[in-house]
Amino acid sequence: MSFFDRKKKDNDDNNYSDLNNPSYPNAQPDQNNFDQAQNQYNDAQAGMGTQFTPNDQNFNNANNDNNNGNDYFFGPNQPQFGQPDPQQGPAQPQQQGPQDQAPQMGDNGGEQWQYTEQDLQSTLDQSADLKAQLRSQLLADRSYCNHVLRNTNSDQVDDRQQATDRINDINKSLKEWFGTDEMANEIYLDENRDYYIFTDDVAANPDADTSKMWQQLTMTLSDKGLLANAISVTYNDQVDQTWLNYQNAGFVDGNAFLMNMYNELQGRNLNTPVTPAEIPFDADYRVQHVSDKVDKILDADDKLVMEVSRTANHQLQIIRHYKDNSLLSRDIFDVNGVISATQFYDHRNANKVVRENFYRQDGTLVLIKSYTANEPYIQLFSEGNVLISTFDSDEELIVWWLKNQALRQSEATIFVSINSEYYKKLLTLRDNGFEVVPIVMKQSENADIVSDLIEGKDKVSAVLAGSDQVNTYLNKNAKNKLDITTLKEIDAPVYKE
Repeated sequence: MSFFDRKKKDNDDNNYSDLNNPSYPNAQPDQNNFDQAQNQYNDAQAGMGTQFTPNDQNFNNANNDNNNGNDYFFGPNQPQFGQPDPQQGPAQPQQQGPQDQAPQMGDNGGEQWQYTEQDLQSTLDQSADLKAQLRSQLLADRSYCNHVLRNTNSDQVDDRQQATDRINDINKSLKEWFGTDEMANEIYLDENRDYYIFTDDVAANPDADTSKMWQQLTMTLSDKGLLANAISVTYNDQVDQTWLNYQNAGFVDGNAFLMNMYNELQGRNLNTPVTPAEIPFDADYRVQHVSDKVDKILDADDKLVMEVSRTANHQLQIIRHYKDNSLLSRDIFDVNGVISATQFYDHRNANKVVRENFYRQDGTLVLIKSYTANEPYIQLFSEGNVLISTFDSDEELIVWWLKNQALRQSEATIFVSINSEYYKKLLTLRDNGFEVVPIVMKQSENADIVSDLIEGKDKVSAVLAGSDQVNTYLNKNAKNKLDITTLKEIDAPVYKE
């Protein structure tokens, strides 16, 4: 079913004069509120701005031109001043006493022009309200059409053409009634979609700008009755605790969840019983205590075999393996004390990792990253140790995981900062029906990416702006039309762990 079938829109969408047509979506709360091109607010209840005043010459002319016996506001049964009632016969003059005699101003009486003026003012007021309503409906519909274009891939020709045709008709009506179609829509937010905030990693100690971005996003969506979950793609054993800290600090909604790619691939969120790892220990080994958290394991010849690091609660954290005092590998244990990954080092260079193995909670191999030229960069394995796929970059793995696992059964919108290392690659998800919306907190950041956005190189049609200043900058300089929503401004305290 197409987007337009789901919205129950029919083929007479061009009839914008039918303001009660249910095929038009109602404007969302707080949407289409600020017109960057006009630099004024469009909320009809708060005043229409100068172009909506009764003294609008264009509007007065339109009323005068159309008043040819087809008056919208006065039906045929509306009594007209100075006209006889056919059921009562000719109008009879009223008898007045001497004290009630009024100056004679002509056959129609002295008060007729006052009534006519009041009726005209009422007509203009109603017309201004209708004009504001029409503007809101047109912009809301254009936002929806842009939403369709962002969520249909190139082979959905009919849906894309229908959306494009409707945008052209909407722009034509905007120009006819308001003199311009240069009005920035807000982003259409569909309550039936899933919303995600993509982040490379969840920093344990985010800077002020990062924490503010999380809070602004959370508050903006909350005001519209929506909630966004989060996606992170960096290996981070402490990510779950950090997310809990974010919730406690008010950065994110307490009901929002976080999906970390490595946690998901390694099955850490399956709540299955696990057995903590034990240190491999030979009979002739001896332990040398270095500190409360570090022990060295020596062999019978007092040569270093292992260095064991533990957490504050004495749980295994890292085991470094040595041979002839050279670092061979490093085992990394997760928060459950289960081996999570092993890094192998170049025997000629202890600072160079040549390979990384990642394991599931049950100990099976799930992922290999190779840093040598004669092997694929990434190999992904099934639980039965069967190779699923290979990838030439982290970006390819991330996109594969999002499409085939994380968001496989979801109609999702992904908000991603233009500062993300993976921003450009994530834009390819649009060909699979996902909506990708960049976040621009400051127009001065990441100049190359912002330049591509403004020039239309990435075919981005919707942006979240960190402030009204960013909104104005993008709306003024963008060479293609953008839907822009300004994030709710808040005073964000700096978060400290």
